[in-house]
Amino acid sequence: MVKVIKGVLLQCDPTVKQVILNLDERDHFIIEDLDETHVFVEASCVEKVKKSLEDLLEENTYKFESQPPNNKD
Repeated sequence: MVKVIKGVLLQCDPTVKQVILNLDERDHFIIEDLDETHVFVEASCVEKVKKSLEDLLEENTYKFESQPPNNKD
């Protein structure tokens, strides 16, 4: 019997792919790890993967907060 799974091919750099592989350890959405820059994932999980990546990358991005100038009179 053949089992059909709808999937999406993701292309990314090796660093982001490693993050995706780490996310997969929790949620198991990867169908096939193809090569250094491609991974085949379940179609139903694409938005969840995007959101998780955005959150993680946002969390690890340095933000420069502007401070009000010192008024010395």
